[in-house]
Amino acid sequence: MNNYSLIEYKNFGKCILIENETASVIITVDVGPRIISYKLKDKENILLEDVDREFYENGEEFKAYFGDTTWYIYGGHRLWSSPESFPHSYVPDNAPVPYVVCNGEINLMPPATKTGQQHSIIVSFDEDFEGTSKLRVVHTIENVSKAPVELAPWAMTVCSAGGVEIFPQNTADNGLLSNRRNVFWSYSDINDERFFLGNRYGTLRQVPKSEGKFKIGMNNEDGWAAYINHGQIFLKNFAMNIKGDYPDYGCNFETFTNGIFLECESLGELKRLMPGQKASITEVWELIPCEDEFDPRDEESIDEFVKKYDLRRKNI
Repeated sequence: MNNYSLIEYKNFGKCILIENETASVIITVDVGPRIISYKLKDKENILLEDVDREFYENGEEFKAYFGDTTWYIYGGHRLWSSPESFPHSYVPDNAPVPYVVCNGEINLMPPATKTGQQHSIIVSFDEDFEGTSKLRVVHTIENVSKAPVELAPWAMTVCSAGGVEIFPQNTADNGLLSNRRNVFWSYSDINDERFFLGNRYGTLRQVPKSEGKFKIGMNNEDGWAAYINHGQIFLKNFAMNIKGDYPDYGCNFETFTNGIFLECESLGELKRLMPGQKASITEVWELIPCEDEFDPRDEESIDEFVKKYDLRRKNI
């Protein structure tokens, strides 16, 4: 049975705690919102908690637009809009978050942004979550401005340090046409030792205190990625419309790492929203206990691990 309670959690203020005999989830409601903790019982949090507020934005350009305030990453899982830009991507979310708990769903709707976006996140723990770690996270952005805007919902999970991520490469046979896109950012060194790219899978390791940043995006038509850390696999499932238009040269999945954390990100379709129109993206999460290891630079080893834990399962 799922138990709901309102708690004070570290320096994140009031949070909603949901737990059962298998797993627990903590969602901030004094700020954010963020899904700030997700873990199996007796395991560590799979998500980053920026308790020391190391990651923030409050430069002169920021203050000129938003005034005397600060944007904090906080950690955990959040909703952004893509393409990344200023000021849309750095709207401070430090205010209390209105929420409703009803029929196994938590509907979180922070105040509309100064840039004219109304974000909402619905976290549901229906019968699929009873006795398991599964949860469904629906992200929606509504254009509440008076002008059209082009955007894609961007679901960003900031994972804790020290793990390794697996993501699939598209293997569809498109005949004479290309079948995959791998997009790199200017700061990404393709020879980075944390990164491996094969014909079936790619991996990205989070190495604590490592120097430099790395980011890659792609058309992840299989709709999954997995982050392995603290004796558990965090499996994220999401959908892709193969004929859809996606940001960053057609990416529905992106991943980033630095010396502190790793981000596992899914993106919705890039659409032109008229005032009052909405765009959404849904993810299904699961935690799987795991003490096995694999070689993140060897495709056979990766493939054995993926098959053993059935990571290609579809939950959307």
